[in-house]
Amino acid sequence: MLAGSSVLAANDAAETVKNEKKTEPVTTTAPSQAVLSKSRGTMVYVPMDTRPVCKDYTVATMQAAGWNIVVPPDELLSSLQREGQPDKLLEWLEQNAQEAVAIVASADALIYGGLVDSRTHHIEPSVLQSRAERLLSLKQKKHSPDIYVFVTIMRTPKASAAPAEPVYYEEWGGKLFRQGALLDKNELQGLSRKESKELQALNHEIPRNVIADFYGRRRDNVRTTELLLHGIESDSFNYLLVGRDDTSPLSQAHKEARYMSSLVNNFSNTKIRFFSGADQLGLVLLTQAANRLTYNTPLVYTEFGAGKGGATVPTYEDDTVAESAKQHIFAAGGFPSKNPDTADYILLVNTPYNGKTLEASDVKNSGVADKNTKAFADRVQTWLEQGKKVIVSDSAYGNGADNALVKELFRRGIAYDLAAYGGWNTSGNTLGFALSQGIESPYYEGNAAKDLLTVRYLDDWAYQANARMDVYKNVIWPNYMPNSGYTPEQKRIAEAAIKESITKVSEPVMGDVAKDYDFKLPWSRMFEVQPIKIDKSM
Repeated sequence: MLAGSSVLAANDAAETVKNEKKTEPVTTTAPSQAVLSKSRGTMVYVPMDTRPVCKDYTVATMQAAGWNIVVPPDELLSSLQREGQPDKLLEWLEQNAQEAVAIVASADALIYGGLVDSRTHHIEPSVLQSRAERLLSLKQKKHSPDIYVFVTIMRTPKASAAPAEPVYYEEWGGKLFRQGALLDKNELQGLSRKESKELQALNHEIPRNVIADFYGRRRDNVRTTELLLHGIESDSFNYLLVGRDDTSPLSQAHKEARYMSSLVNNFSNTKIRFFSGADQLGLVLLTQAANRLTYNTPLVYTEFGAGKGGATVPTYEDDTVAESAKQHIFAAGGFPSKNPDTADYILLVNTPYNGKTLEASDVKNSGVADKNTKAFADRVQTWLEQGKKVIVSDSAYGNGADNALVKELFRRGIAYDLAAYGGWNTSGNTLGFALSQGIESPYYEGNAAKDLLTVRYLDDWAYQANARMDVYKNVIWPNYMPNSGYTPEQKRIAEAAIKESITKVSEPVMGDVAKDYDFKLPWSRMFEVQPIKIDKSM
């Protein structure tokens, strides 16, 4: 557990007990149209970049729940080929915030340009400070709106490359990761003689200019985030989320998170949250803003898969999934409940029995349901039969869904009875996104609930756990195509192959629904796909 987390946990426990003593717990029954017209309004949202999970999926969720979401023009936001425009974004935010009932904004976008920009920038510290102070002063200019800000701690992946990281990371990333892990361990536990020698060797082996650039940028980012932490103390923000992007229990990112969370002891109560993940933060905060504006505090009861369960520390993360779930519930404006009978939602987190989250492309993700998968599906079905709103966070694998679970949900005919489902990228990404979509689900109108679930099944399961690797093996690699940065012709070939593969995977399970969608590569890379429903009226 991070330093400072015990204080937050104590506050959270007190809040939970207080809330559960209410004789009539707050519910999330969809309000009448008259209430909606009074309670819903316009929220201004600045995503960290243009990836669908950060922008389009998030906006679509909140719009389906009745909110008008105003976002900046794409040309101001970061994409794979384009840096974000932080000064223009700040100007846009100041101009568009005047009529909003709440503002939810990515500090990475407003200070560095975006998530990738925060890892690669060469911005002077004085400029970073000036942009942070401009964000801190927004509330004074806007006559006290609700302002929710999220920022990330710069990640330290074991392996990566440009343009997602500095150019040198492809060669030196593994050694930088190990160096940071040893520095973190030295502070926490001390090092063995062998580890001390290894750290000394790394200090000499990694070029000085690489160390200076890597740790210099991290130092500037930490100092800038410290300014934002004090924004809670000065009442400049209503809430601040600090995400730990792609981290691990021993790493430089974990080391920095420990330092920043220790600062919280000095001035904060429960208006700052630290947890793993980055891409889900915008939707989590929009959900909290919606709950606060409508005076709603949903109770969420959580269960985990058999075996290691909530004690699982997922790949790419540095805390248990149980701690992550609790922190996400609070961050979304809800309260963890110990009583399923009075809970508004049941959050079921699918975890690997042995606590080790393999990649979704692993051969062990075979699609054959074992007794643990069936038992988990039994719990889903039981809660649904009791009339509960069930949210499934499919965290058994990294970067894609559990094939066996998804097939079991469809086989039982309950896949579309869920309030929300998620099974993409990291466990925190999945958990935060599914939780938020589930909390908003009672407000969806028309076919919105089914459409949002369909996108998740097509993306998280059909593509990420299956079609992505199929297209790599049969199209990308045989044709010597890159993993990203496609030419228009390469992109056309890849997208056509993706549609064919997704259709082949999904049809036996979901029927012919994939035929109603085109599948685009919005960042011209295989990492993310965007299902876009075909307009058949034209």
